[in-house]
Amino acid sequence: MMGDWVEVGEVVKLQIHRRHQRDGEKYRLDPLAEVSTLRLTAGGPIGFDGASWIVDCHHRYHPQATTHRPARALSIGFTAHYEDIWKRFTPIPLGAGGENLIVSSDEVISEAELGGGIRIGPPQASILVSDAKVAEPCVAFTRLVTGRSEASAHDLAEDREYLRRGIRGFVMPLDGIELFDVVPGAPVAIRAA
Repeated sequence: MMGDWVEVGEVVKLQIHRRHQRDGEKYRLDPLAEVSTLRLTAGGPIGFDGASWIVDCHHRYHPQATTHRPARALSIGFTAHYEDIWKRFTPIPLGAGGENLIVSSDEVISEAELGGGIRIGPPQASILVSDAKVAEPCVAFTRLVTGRSEASAHDLAEDREYLRRGIRGFVMPLDGIELFDVVPGAPVAIRAA
């Protein structure tokens, strides 16, 4: 039986990917664009940058989309996870993992804790996203995080395993979401076990 909703924090940053961050063996930050509004749709997120709407590269209608993976439509990260990265590895910009939403949090949140879903927005005007899975930390991202740009996949195996605890963030589908706008300051809650 699921428990009550527990607020973990609020949205502190919203961003979209103009194109994929991984460029061969390199992990790039320039495809990311911070936005003032993130519009969630069944096809994926779209961001408003103050002048125009930009389709995220994970959206099914992105011009460069070759395959749409609905289970990865939305990504969420937490500030405590970045603090963990900064303590263990090296300073990277908040949001460098490419998460669409960065949520303030006091503690690292596990995949199991997200099993009851994530509520975005105040209770009276919110959406529920579920089926969150750990975002796989690729070799290129792990090189960025560790500051070891030439390290092999073998040399990074232990660090990648550490990041697989959800430190890298989470991905989830947007099933059943017709249209919902998220803005900075929106509260985010998870259902207590």
